[in-house]
Amino acid sequence: MKTLIYLHGYNSSPHSHKAQLTTQYMGKHHPSVQCLLPQLSFAPAKAVEQMTALMNKVDNPVIIGSSLGGYYANFLVEQYGCKAVLVNPAVYPDRLLEDYLGAQTNDYTGETYTLTTQHMIELRALATPRMAEPEKRMLMIQTADETLDFSEATHFYQASRSIIEYGGNHSFIGYDQWLPAIADFLALSR
Repeated sequence: MKTLIYLHGYNSSPHSHKAQLTTQYMGKHHPSVQCLLPQLSFAPAKAVEQMTALMNKVDNPVIIGSSLGGYYANFLVEQYGCKAVLVNPAVYPDRLLEDYLGAQTNDYTGETYTLTTQHMIELRALATPRMAEPEKRMLMIQTADETLDFSEATHFYQASRSIIEYGGNHSFIGYDQWLPAIADFLALSR
């Protein structure tokens, strides 16, 4: 049995729209696939501990990662050799999140915390300068992403299968229409 792990983005949760669309689709079309949506810690080192523990206890994991979850997914592919779909993934999250240092609130969970420079160091420690198996990733990008520079991801993942849609936004408009292609890439029927 395969296990699909959905990794949400920064200040998000398993209750995000894409996460919910994913579980609904999998429940209807791939009911034998175990679908896990962990609530990741805001602290990268703790999030890695959570993800590593999860990866070590499931069989045949595959990943969908959105935004910061895409950055984490890329790291996990290097560590475990699994496949992943990266939806508008962060490539240099430490650069982006430097603008958010200080007090933060997760609107989904209500959690309050302080984002620090130590967290940026933890993010940089997860960087993958060169991918061993780029074909194990499928990139999904919309060019009008208001949060991330889409060109960073298209350049970094140029050797991976890529779906580039002009327009859209960071939430990836029409994500649900791509779920069959996502399931096919992750070989969920096999």
